[in-house]
Amino acid sequence: MKKALSIICLLALGTSLLAGCGNNGNNNTAANKNATETTQNTTNQHETVDPNAKYDPQLNISIDFQISDAIAKDFSEADWPNNLWNQTYRDKYGINLNASWFCKGNDLCSQKKSVAIASANIPDIMTVNIAQLAVLSKTNMIRTDLKDVYDKYASELTKSVVAEAGEAPWDSATFGGKVLAIPQVDSSIDTASFLWIRQDWLDKLGLKVPTTMDELYTVMKAFKEQDPDGNGKADTYGLMLNKDFLSPGLAEALGIFNGFHASPDIWVRDSSGKLAFGSVQPEMKDALTYLNRMYKDGLIETDFGAKDSAKASELAASGKVGIEYGAMWNGMYPLQQTKDNFKDSNWMAFALASNDDQPARPQIKLNVRGYYVVKKDFDHPEALIKMLNLFTEANRGPDKEMYDKFFGPNGPGQHPTAFQEWAAKKNLTAHLNVTEALKSGDTSKLNSEEQGYYDNIKKYQAGDNTQAQFEKVFGETGSFSTMNEYEQKNLFQLDQFYGAPTDTMKSRMDTIKKTEIEYFTKVIMGADSIDNFDKFVSNLNGMGLTQITKEVNEWDAAKK
Repeated sequence: MKKALSIICLLALGTSLLAGCGNNGNNNTAANKNATETTQNTTNQHETVDPNAKYDPQLNISIDFQISDAIAKDFSEADWPNNLWNQTYRDKYGINLNASWFCKGNDLCSQKKSVAIASANIPDIMTVNIAQLAVLSKTNMIRTDLKDVYDKYASELTKSVVAEAGEAPWDSATFGGKVLAIPQVDSSIDTASFLWIRQDWLDKLGLKVPTTMDELYTVMKAFKEQDPDGNGKADTYGLMLNKDFLSPGLAEALGIFNGFHASPDIWVRDSSGKLAFGSVQPEMKDALTYLNRMYKDGLIETDFGAKDSAKASELAASGKVGIEYGAMWNGMYPLQQTKDNFKDSNWMAFALASNDDQPARPQIKLNVRGYYVVKKDFDHPEALIKMLNLFTEANRGPDKEMYDKFFGPNGPGQHPTAFQEWAAKKNLTAHLNVTEALKSGDTSKLNSEEQGYYDNIKKYQAGDNTQAQFEKVFGETGSFSTMNEYEQKNLFQLDQFYGAPTDTMKSRMDTIKKTEIEYFTKVIMGADSIDNFDKFVSNLNGMGLTQITKEVNEWDAAKK
């Protein structure tokens, strides 16, 4: 289980490390004046530069550093300056990093960064969240030419990695027409919802994979009523659901809403092209009615509203449920538990069912884990780009030895460096590479991560059921086969608001979402009526949604 959970963390997050908090360390006056690359080099767009040029004398840079939970146990502040990443920055680029301070925990680190911003005492390079970037946009503390620097110094590989996330990350970092930060991109598509079904139950009952919402209901009802586990008891359910069913990941209902072309908790474009909050659109009513019908027919646990995702997932471990909506990694957790306890079980991930002839579009949110900003009086912003280039070269470049050195089982992995860019399609690419190797038998092009997936899938094919999870995610029948279908058909529906929280959002959105989930839960359980939906919408508007919608559209208009 520990191994599976660590893999899930890697898949879902890429890395748990985020740059943390900082202080102004060394202004580096002498190095700044004498370094190989000068400020003029970074601003003259027509001058040819060597992105790999080494600073001489050494360039000292103060940064912020967050110690993630994944490495907290073994992390040593004393050893950090000499880890492989920092040694390579010095050897390759003449860059010496100094952590202004170390901190643990998102809340503490965010607080420290906010204090640093408020006191105008930030390090040379710092990672901030979108709200902190918005605060900085109203000051003169940071450089405003980072996109020009990026365009000039970023390697073609770095540019291709960042480009996988589209233009939205850059839009989110733009204030007043200027790109104020380099977005730290990660995968947005990996949060998409899939329809996970017990294929062995379908086979036993003679049912086909459902592609419509009506067919899905028929299958769920059969899973409830036709004793698919063969124990002679009416103790199975059609759908696994948890109380936070609007949160992506596990035992959620987003896939059902998307099946009715509804998009809760994200911003979509209405018929006039304006941004509108998906949770209050008419399509929500059909999805809620569908869920209410499921509840009345006993296809969902009666006490789902009291169970978090971990508690709800016990249905999978006990072999008492045949369908759930969740992310690509669900084949590892919790669905591997079904395989562990019932060797003939066979969970598979399918595309979302739809209520009509139009395909359902899985909703996703922009995944930018932070924004790199550079202090205004720091003369070498290109140093940031060089460190990002090293990361993408190691992580996505063709040199397998370099990959293994930094990311292999004996390397430092991604943890000790704050400077990262993760390809949006990294895991999809791994699936494609692994399945190609499975077909050809040629593993020479696999990196060590992909080789691990390949080896475990071969073990599963040889009869080791503990490795089924790797087949169910990265194999030929895995969730990424469907992910590739989503990608090829351009089905992902991105939340159209990815700016900093608006003024009214900060004070009202939590209350709005609490009211939303309470009403939806009551409708599903029959404690409130779908006939009160318009009243519900009016209530949210009065709580601030009308003003938030106005502010969101002002943001949208400003970025065009």
